[in-house]
Amino acid sequence: MEEQAVQQILEARAASLGGGRTARRRLADLVDEDSLVEYGPLAGRGSSVEDTAYADGLVGGVGTVDGHPVAVASYERSVLEGTQSDRNQRKLSKLIYLAQTNRWPLVVFADGDGARPDDHMPVPPIVVYTRGRWDAYDGLAELSGWAPTVAVVSGRALDGHAGLAFLCDLVIGVRGSTIGSRFGDGGLVERGVEDYAARGEIDVLVDDDEAASRAVATYLGYWFDDGGSGEPDPTHDDIGSIVPDNRRRPYDMRKVITALADQSSVFELGAAFSPSMITSLARLGGRSIGIFANQPFSPLAGAIDSDAADKASRFVELCDAYELPLVSLVDNPGYMVGPDAERGGIARHHARPLASLHHRTVPLYSVQLRKAYGLGPYAMSGYGSSRKVPELRLAWPSVESGGMSLEGAAYLVKRKEIQAAATKQEARSIRDTYAEQMRDVAAGVRAGRTYSFDDVVLPTETRGRILSMLERVPRTLPAAKKHPIDPR
Repeated sequence: MEEQAVQQILEARAASLGGGRTARRRLADLVDEDSLVEYGPLAGRGSSVEDTAYADGLVGGVGTVDGHPVAVASYERSVLEGTQSDRNQRKLSKLIYLAQTNRWPLVVFADGDGARPDDHMPVPPIVVYTRGRWDAYDGLAELSGWAPTVAVVSGRALDGHAGLAFLCDLVIGVRGSTIGSRFGDGGLVERGVEDYAARGEIDVLVDDDEAASRAVATYLGYWFDDGGSGEPDPTHDDIGSIVPDNRRRPYDMRKVITALADQSSVFELGAAFSPSMITSLARLGGRSIGIFANQPFSPLAGAIDSDAADKASRFVELCDAYELPLVSLVDNPGYMVGPDAERGGIARHHARPLASLHHRTVPLYSVQLRKAYGLGPYAMSGYGSSRKVPELRLAWPSVESGGMSLEGAAYLVKRKEIQAAATKQEARSIRDTYAEQMRDVAAGVRAGRTYSFDDVVLPTETRGRILSMLERVPRTLPAAKKHPIDPR
C-alpha cells in the first residue's frame, strides 16, 4: 500500500480528532466508552488534503448507551460556526437512515448557525455519494413515533438547527443557550431556552452539557425498558397523608407521583409549561410507564386550559407510540371556562386529549384522588363508552364527582337562600353546607355502591393494584409504526 497515502490518512484522522473537541466531548459523555463507530470523520468543506474543516463540522456515528445501540450526532461550532452543508447533512441523513432501519434512537446536539451561506454546490459525482434514504428534516418526521429522537440545544441553535431540534420527540435545553432565526436583511430574533421551556417548546432544562447527557440517557432508559430496582419510594407508606382532609386545601401532586412510582424513577417532561398538568415518565415495579396528572397546587387548581390540554394530548401520543402504559391521577375542577379561556382557544384545544385517549391502544389505569367535575375526568381517562375505556378505574375514599363544581351547583340550587343571606359569611355557609351534602352523596363507599369506579381503594393499595395489571400486559413494540407524534 502506498506509504504516502497511508500517512495522509493517519494525519487527517489525527487532525479531525483534535478539531472537533466540543462535539466529541459531548458524544463521549453520552455513549459508552470506546463504543462509537464514527461516520465521515475525514469529511471536509472541500476535497483538499489540507482542508481544515474537520468532519465538516458534524461529528456523528453509532454507539451504545448503557449497552443499547444509539445513533448520535453533534455539530461543532469551532468549525465554520457549526453550519449545515450539503456534505454534513448527508452524513446526518445516513445516521437517520440507520436509526430508522434498525429502530435505534437518534440523538442530535444542535449547536450551530443554520445553513452555510457559501456552501459549495456538490460537483457531479464520480460515484454515488453516500447518503440516507431521506434528507435530515423529512427523515426526522419519518422517525417520529417509530424510534425516539432527542435534540440537545447547547450553545446557539439558529435557523435550520432550530428546525432539527423541534422535529424531535424530546428537546433538552442547556440553561443560557439560545434559539433564533435570521432574516434576509440581516436581522435576528433570538431568545433563551428558558423562554421556550415556558411555552412548551423545550421539554427539559439542565445546567450543563454533562447534565444534558445524563438526561438523554435517562430518557432513553424508558424506551429500552431495562427496569431498575423495582423498589417503592420510601414515602409510599405515607401516600395517603398527602391529600388533606380539608377538601378545599391544595396539595402537591408531584409528591403523590413520587410516592406511587419506583424509587428515583420519575422523569418529568415540560415542568416549566402549563403547571396545572404534570407529565412524567416513571417506573412501576421496574416497568416503564407514563404518568399524567392534574396539579391542585397550581394557580388553576388543576383545571385544564388550552395549554394543559395540548400537554396531556401530546404526552398520551408519545407513550402510545412507544408502547408505554399510562397512569392518570385525577383531581381537577374541569376545563377552564370564561372569556380568557375562549380567547385562548379552549373550544378547539379541549378536544385534543379526548381524541388522543380515544385512539390509544396502550393500557390506561386511572386513579381519581379527589374531585372531578364536568368534562375534566373524560380528558384524564377517556369516555366510559369509548372504543378504549380505562383498563382499571380506581378511586380513593376522598373522591367527589359531579357535572359541575359542587360550589357552582350550590349557587344554582340555593340561589334564593344565598341571595337572602344577611352576611357574606352566612351566604358562604349555605353554599359550603350544600356542597358537603352533595359530596357525600357520591363519595367514599357510595362511589363504589354505584359502580362509578372499578373499585374504591386505600391509597396504599393503589400501587399494588396497578402493578398486578401491568404484569398481565407485556410490552411488545408493533412491527409497523402506529402514528407519528405531534411536533408541538
